[in-house]
Amino acid sequence: MALTGNSSAQFGSSMQDGLVGLPILALALAVWLVDRHSRGGELTPACGGNFLRNLGPELAALMAVALLAAMLLGKGDHNGVHEIPSEDHQVWESITNEWQILTTADSLIGLQAMLRVLLLSSAVLRFRQAEKSPLASEPAAFLLLAALARTATLVLSPPDIYHLDGPLGGMLNIIVEALAIPLLLRLSLSAFKQSMTRIAVCLVAAVAAAVVAKFNRLALADAGDEYLDVLFSASELLELLGAGAFLLRSICTNNVGSFCTFAHLVLPLQQFLGAYFMLFSWGLEPFLEVPQLVGAGHPLLLLQASGLVEVGFYLIALAIYLGNCVPEKDALHPELTQHLEV
Repeated sequence: MALTGNSSAQFGSSMQDGLVGLPILALALAVWLVDRHSRGGELTPACGGNFLRNLGPELAALMAVALLAAMLLGKGDHNGVHEIPSEDHQVWESITNEWQILTTADSLIGLQAMLRVLLLSSAVLRFRQAEKSPLASEPAAFLLLAALARTATLVLSPPDIYHLDGPLGGMLNIIVEALAIPLLLRLSLSAFKQSMTRIAVCLVAAVAAAVVAKFNRLALADAGDEYLDVLFSASELLELLGAGAFLLRSICTNNVGSFCTFAHLVLPLQQFLGAYFMLFSWGLEPFLEVPQLVGAGHPLLLLQASGLVEVGFYLIALAIYLGNCVPEKDALHPELTQHLEV
């Protein structure tokens, strides 16, 4: 049963208050880590000094993606896999008036998919760096399962269900989502070389995500196609597991480098786009269920909370990484340290 009325508002408000503190926690953690290492230090060349020079291709590709998206959004055409029915033109106009720059909220998911493929392409092309980064192994395996669920949802859904509308929708989005699968497969292969215990933990977590998705799903699919709603919820929960695994690997490793810097910067932005979509694309205030859209459980609360937690996980990982990028005082001034010891 969906939450409604005052109980829904109170529950949503308490959840929102707790989740919006994650970015503040990440900022505080970043300040503490940097201060712990050095009050006057500079970023090491691996993290900042050679960033622009070493990641020239990625930055050029990022600019190309931005130009392509800006061109498509500027035209404002509907590139969905189905035409807007004449009786829905008024609704379509109201949506485009609400999202004047993006045309529709779906453009947020389209941009997210583009950023994802750009990051994963960089990871595969710089595999020696990427395989030592927090993105490889278990995080990539969870993200691979999420990509498979998203692509399956698009392929199996009718044209008017779960497909993106607007300038960045249609076949473009389907192709971009499908491209992520082989890239993530390359990054996740090392997960199968881990101990059986770690593999079992990952499998149990993935199965748990599927079970939670089954009991917290939307009601967008037609009768008999409820598995599409389950796949949609499962993809978001698997993304959450991937973000959590990424954070754990960031805590356990201190590898730095150009690709690591790029990944830690892109992932929070990428997930922010999805979180913003989940929060503001349903026509109501965040953390309120829409009874007409609920198939089982509390899917909107789950999707919105998951999106915010993912952003928080990636921001905390970024804070930890920035702390690792700042050298210790002793490393900054070895001659002075040696002189003092003498």
